[in-house]
Amino acid sequence: MHYCTKLVKLKQNFSTGIILNVDQNNSRITNMRKNDTLRTPQWIIDQLGHIDLDPCAGEFTTIGDVNWWDGRGENGLEREWFGFVYCNPPFSQKEVWAKKMVEHGNGIFIVPERGSAPWFGPIAETSIYHFIMGKKINFDGGPSSNNVGSSLFLFGEEAIKRITNNGLPGHLNEVKWFRPRSN
Repeated sequence: MHYCTKLVKLKQNFSTGIILNVDQNNSRITNMRKNDTLRTPQWIIDQLGHIDLDPCAGEFTTIGDVNWWDGRGENGLEREWFGFVYCNPPFSQKEVWAKKMVEHGNGIFIVPERGSAPWFGPIAETSIYHFIMGKKINFDGGPSSNNVGSSLFLFGEEAIKRITNNGLPGHLNEVKWFRPRSN
């Protein structure tokens, strides 16, 4: 099945799970944790090519041509995404940002590599492809900020091409099926 056809089919089944620290409109992030503001190191961004939009950027982030920062009132959850997106979401809010990335369908979404977490499988199934980093990323803005590995979920053919043709260490996974927890 072609990637885009499979993605459209899976978008209908995506569940965002529990969303914490979001206002009553499920859009504005509040009460962020310290590790929610960590930034992707430049050595990763350099491998990904041109980025049109970083929808949840930090105050001084220059990853994309456009970098929305909530502190300036530029809430990426409320705005229309465009072009190729790189999203390093506040990790305590990954589900709500994942839903927005699924709707957009074009870019890379980075989260902790936690295959056994209840939120991981639905995102993996929806993106179909995810890249497991072959080394831990020390995110900018905090010491020892990553005690587990990282996964880059790939949305769209361009994301797959960029990961396939870059020099990042790791391995690419294709999700053939996902069986959710029964609790």
